[in-house]
Amino acid sequence: MFKHMRVSLQNVWSDFVRNTEGSVVSTFALALVPLVGLTGAAIDYSAATKARTSLQAKLDAAVLAGARDGSTNWKTTALNVFNGSMTANFATNITPVFELTSTRAYTGSVTATVPASFLGVLGVSSIDIRVSATTTVPPSTGGYYCVMALNANARGALQLTGNASIRITAPKCVIQVNSTDTQAVQMNGNTWINSVENCFVGGTSTVGNSSIAPAPDATCKPIPDPFSAYPRPAVGGCDYTNYQLSGNKTVTLQPGVYCGGMNFSGPVNVTFSPGLYVIKDGIISESGGTFAGNGVTFFLTGLGASIQLSGQADWHIVASTGGPLPGFAIFLEPSGPTGLASTTSSLSGQAELYFEGIVYLPKQEVTVNGNASVVAPSPYTSYIGDTLRFVGNGDLVINNDTSLTSLPLPKAVMVQTNGRPILTQ
Repeated sequence: MFKHMRVSLQNVWSDFVRNTEGSVVSTFALALVPLVGLTGAAIDYSAATKARTSLQAKLDAAVLAGARDGSTNWKTTALNVFNGSMTANFATNITPVFELTSTRAYTGSVTATVPASFLGVLGVSSIDIRVSATTTVPPSTGGYYCVMALNANARGALQLTGNASIRITAPKCVIQVNSTDTQAVQMNGNTWINSVENCFVGGTSTVGNSSIAPAPDATCKPIPDPFSAYPRPAVGGCDYTNYQLSGNKTVTLQPGVYCGGMNFSGPVNVTFSPGLYVIKDGIISESGGTFAGNGVTFFLTGLGASIQLSGQADWHIVASTGGPLPGFAIFLEPSGPTGLASTTSSLSGQAELYFEGIVYLPKQEVTVNGNASVVAPSPYTSYIGDTLRFVGNGDLVINNDTSLTSLPLPKAVMVQTNGRPILTQ
């Protein structure tokens, strides 16, 4: 119908253009131009509005469905809901995109084109439209994820091996293991887990004097990396290059960009002043000493980035409460502008292994090794990695009591399972 009306208008306009004998007709012809344009615009924009309203409703339903799913498969769920209810409504080139934000909000946007039936007379062939939607899921339990193994199918994605004992005490935290393997969690020796909820997608293997409380959730889903979209700090030029310190020395280091990493050897005594330490294209390594810092965050980025603590040193680090990465003791960017990070990291302490804050090492196999319990453990530590190995030759205690820390805890690490999604945009 629109096509026939457009052709008729074009014919009328051609007749007026050819007829130039009368001033009245000419004047009327000139007056008809905006009239035709306005009429056509109204009809075409009405069609575009109808298409936009339809797409908005379908997108709203899609992001709500994705948020309800809440798993690593949420984008597929959202896309299936969107496509399943999709009708063109005069729109073409329909392109939906779904993303998870840094605060774990579920977002979607759709771009499309509506062909113009009447505006073509004025040279406008189509109208571009765009709709967006955001859904948040308020925390359902007040709990936090405190031990997260993100790998989807690894055997032993979470391993606890203790010659003496390993204790994970998480009174307000959920332990999440995404792997679907029949032995996704392996416990060997005098090891035990006591948390609010143990969300193990796969199975559990226990050997020796091991225990888990409560029993793993039988309906657990894998969840996305909570910080994959978290804003990364800007990295400037190098303040230090291939920094090394050895021998019986005492130093106070300043925040900055340490290109090539940091290497410590011998009985050094290092204090980190408060701030952000960027380790670019290198590792933090040591073979002994004492390391302490309050209000400190290590940001690892670039080729080969990792942290390798030998177990011959003592570490006492409290994360920053401000800056670009508040609440993080360690934050790894697995794929930085200058290259891929290493696939492994190791955190070991001879007498003290104290990290208060989030230790975020995605896409890495992370080993945490405690050799003794001379000093009281941190009240709150959250370990997030691709796979996690906790090894104790003494008494490794991992506390996760969020009420005992003054650090700000990012929204993205809060438990959303069984929460009710709310459409906010």
